[in-house]
This record gives sequence, C-alpha cells and structure tokens, in this order.
Amino acid sequence: MNNEIFEYIRRRNGGKARKVGVILGTCKDGVIKIGWSKCNEKCGDTFDSHSGILIARDRITGIDRSPSILTTPVPSCISSQVRQFSARCVRYFKGANKLEIPS
Repeated sequence: MNNEIFEYIRRRNGGKARKVGVILGTCKDGVIKIGWSKCNEKCGDTFDSHSGILIARDRITGIDRSPSILTTPVPSCISSQVRQFSARCVRYFKGANKLEIPS
C-alpha cells in the first residue's frame, strides 16, 4: 500500500476500554478507500490487531480470503465511526479527489 492510516474501535467495559476492531484508510492514485474489521464478541471472539488490519486491507483490495468477507456490510454499531474516520482520511490525504466508503 502507498499510504495508510488506521484507528482502533474500542468498547468500554466498566473503566477499561478494549480494542474490538479497526478501521483502515488508504490512498492510491488519488482514491481514498476505507476498510474495516470487527470481532464478534457475542460468539466469544477476541480481537487480534494483526489479523484485523489484514482483514481490513482485504476489504480494500478486494481479496476474498474467507467466505463473505467482501459482501458483509459495515455493522450499524460502527457506521458512525466509519463516517468520522472517512472525514479524517480526507483531511489526511490532501491530494485525493475521490472517496470510496464501504456500504
């Protein structure tokens, strides 16, 4: 990737915040693309930073390493964070002329 910026998704449990996902933004040829990854806590998943970033990159590049990774929509619980992050990406990648946000 040429340029990357990322932000962890955190959830509070009492007084401590824990990482549950990641949002990744890249810019290549003037196009900003956003990818995301979030663990399913209801099924007992735990978040792994390395795997999360790889999954977010796969969503950006269109590589399908696991079933339905490309067709899964952004969960509603993180959609506002994705919108805020996309605004941050526009400020960060100043030379970009197009923004692709996942649906």
